Amino acid sequence: MNPLFVKARSRLILDNPFFGTLCLRLKPVEFDEPTGATDGVHLFYNPKWFEKLTDMERIGFLAHEVMHVVLLHILRRNERHATAWNVACDYAINNHLIAEGFILPKGGLVDMQYNDMTADAIYSQLPEPPQGWDGVAVDFGKCGGVMDHPGNDGTAGKASAIEAGLTVAIHQAAEAAKAQGKLSGNMETLISDVTDPKVDWKAVLARFLRANNKSDFTWARPNRRFIGQGMYLPSLHNPCLEEIVVAVDTSGSISDEELTQFTTETSHILHELNPERVQFIQCDSEINDVTEYTRESLPLKVKYKGRGGTMFTPVIDHVNEHFPNAAALVYLTDLECGDFGNKPHYPVLWVTTNATDAPYGEVIQMQ
Repeated sequence: MNPLFVKARSRLILDNPFFGTLCLRLKPVEFDEPTGATDGVHLFYNPKWFEKLTDMERIGFLAHEVMHVVLLHILRRNERHATAWNVACDYAINNHLIAEGFILPKGGLVDMQYNDMTADAIYSQLPEPPQGWDGVAVDFGKCGGVMDHPGNDGTAGKASAIEAGLTVAIHQAAEAAKAQGKLSGNMETLISDVTDPKVDWKAVLARFLRANNKSDFTWARPNRRFIGQGMYLPSLHNPCLEEIVVAVDTSGSISDEELTQFTTETSHILHELNPERVQFIQCDSEINDVTEYTRESLPLKVKYKGRGGTMFTPVIDHVNEHFPNAAALVYLTDLECGDFGNKPHYPVLWVTTNATDAPYGEVIQMQ
């Protein structure tokens, strides 16, 4: 391996363990393009260009490529123009890196008007790509480019699986750096925007289930406090987390980004609440898949099916028939449907990406 690359990466690991840890996940590959790039699996670099950089610029280049991974740029381009997307991503990244004290290779794109903006928002403000910019990603900013993840086949399920794995790695790297006192407050906030769920499931479901009277006394677990006194009294046992049903709206009105977020929210239900099992139902106008998950299923790798119209009745009827003792039904949806069916006997929590109402159950909006 190029000794200059090893030196720069080692320095990054020592001084900025968050960036260094994630950089170790990227396989270095020399290539003939003018500068460098990453696809989330490899870190490509032109050795002749790399050798001309200063020590600090080499470290800045590595951090720049890691940030493309942290902000999931490798998964978010979709049908956008490749070069324009690279420009937007560089503007989104470089202000953060400069604030963290990194020195970027000369020619890096920096503009304070894009401070704290996402690549998606910046892309929408860029002018139309000029003639001569073809579909090939060009590193217009001279800091290193971003390429599509090689494992992403364009389906929401595959993107969700890749994002879930990256989110775990990003979170672990952040926790390790934080333990060493080497993670700035600004970076911690930026990382939390990527890795944290949009719903505080512990608080929401605890309140929701209490409101629906899902705790009760049972003889199944005698209250140990009174056994020594010869009294066998029932204990307050909460059976509500034995089984939760999570339904996902996979209709055509749901974007790939929303499906990815739905996977993240389901993962956090499993991780934070640790129910005995989650029955995971995919439905558009009909049931497309039912899978049972436990905490051991993490990280979730969901292949979504559907993309037709929207009906909620199939899920309501399926839960009535197959999971009548479920503690609750959590339905992840945009609520763009007029078919809600009859109100079931179990509590329903609608988690929606839109600000709207439902004829029954409780509605919370996912930010």
